[in-house]
Amino acid sequence: MDIYDVVIIGGGPAGLTAGIYAMRAKLKTVCIEKEREGGKIAEAGVVENYPGFEDIKGYELAERFVKHAKKFNLEIVYDTIVKIDTEDRPFKVIGENNTYITKSVVIATGTREKKLGLNEDEFIGKGVSYCTTCDAFFYLNKDVIVIGRDTPAVMSALNLKDIAKKVTVITDKKELKSAERIMLDRLKDAENIDVIKNAKIIKILGEEKAEGVLISLDGEERVIKGDGIFISMGHEPNSQFLEGSGVELINGFVKVDRRCRTNIDGIFACGDITGGVLQVSKAVGEGAVAMVGVVKYLNRLDKN
Repeated sequence: MDIYDVVIIGGGPAGLTAGIYAMRAKLKTVCIEKEREGGKIAEAGVVENYPGFEDIKGYELAERFVKHAKKFNLEIVYDTIVKIDTEDRPFKVIGENNTYITKSVVIATGTREKKLGLNEDEFIGKGVSYCTTCDAFFYLNKDVIVIGRDTPAVMSALNLKDIAKKVTVITDKKELKSAERIMLDRLKDAENIDVIKNAKIIKILGEEKAEGVLISLDGEERVIKGDGIFISMGHEPNSQFLEGSGVELINGFVKVDRRCRTNIDGIFACGDITGGVLQVSKAVGEGAVAMVGVVKYLNRLDKN
């Protein structure tokens, strides 16, 4: 069985950046992606804060990352990683389809959408979605609801405002104040966006498809009608596969030092999986830092 110099888990901006650096360092590398090359940045509407691009569609930026990585012949495979065996060296990265033997690992698995924890699962694809970029055009000139908090909710509402007839944002926050000021100004100026604050979602209403939500507001129950419901509660880390690996986590996020090193020598992490500011610029920067660390680690192995 082949032994890789490095296995990168995750094919988003952080993982692909690490892959570019790995290929330029002539390392035997594989990047393992679970769902889609380019990562969740592809679901963003318009990206305006990534240097070098005044504005660019999220899916276009993702495509550029993938194209750049493939220019250096980065091997990208689809698999779902279920475990990292750190008991022996080299490490074993165990997927549903294959086991990858490697001298080092870069974890770049990012995050997934938080759920309401109510009855939304029965309406997924039937009026309930987590992705405005993917599903917004199903609701052209219709009334939609965004359920969420802070930046994710604001971004979803702004992505929908030029497509939907009316957007109603429902949040359990008193204010949506953690979003960027420019985004809050756009939200305030949008004539077709209403915000209901300090409300509790009781359940999603509907039979064959979602038709609205039941909320509690000021001690009273109210029904808010909507043709589509977008859930934008934020994100939680994709770190379930690290259970039992010994990799230290904080609230599910991988704990790293400023060089993107975990508590296990030879295992690094980068991007949204490390927590903090969940931005593509941060992910790209950490991807580079992590792979610089991998190269130093491998050089140390060779000397020993």
